[in-house]
Amino acid sequence: MGIPTAKRLRTQRDFQQVRTQGKRAQCGPFILQWRRRAPDEAPGRRLGVIASKRVGNAVKRNRGKRLMREIFRNNESGIPAAIDIVIVLRAGYDQFSYAELEARFLKACAAIPTV
Repeated sequence: MGIPTAKRLRTQRDFQQVRTQGKRAQCGPFILQWRRRAPDEAPGRRLGVIASKRVGNAVKRNRGKRLMREIFRNNESGIPAAIDIVIVLRAGYDQFSYAELEARFLKACAAIPTV
């Protein structure tokens, strides 16, 4: 089971908007960036995950992206609506357990203003 296309950031333009117009939170093993969308844009929450070659080889990068998408999917109800989220993985993400990554993600999402 994955995340539907409508809930993913797909274009470079979407990622760039979050980067330039959004806010960011340092979470240790990853950086969480978010941008609230205008009411006339698509509703719902969307996610994008970035893992550069600094994170590791392709296997390690893809595993990190799968983990973060799964954390997003399992905790989507706790995230404010009409928001774009970009997660930038860092090299040491694999030193943290799934539960620790999830706890850091939820703590960062709780700090996002609801209005």
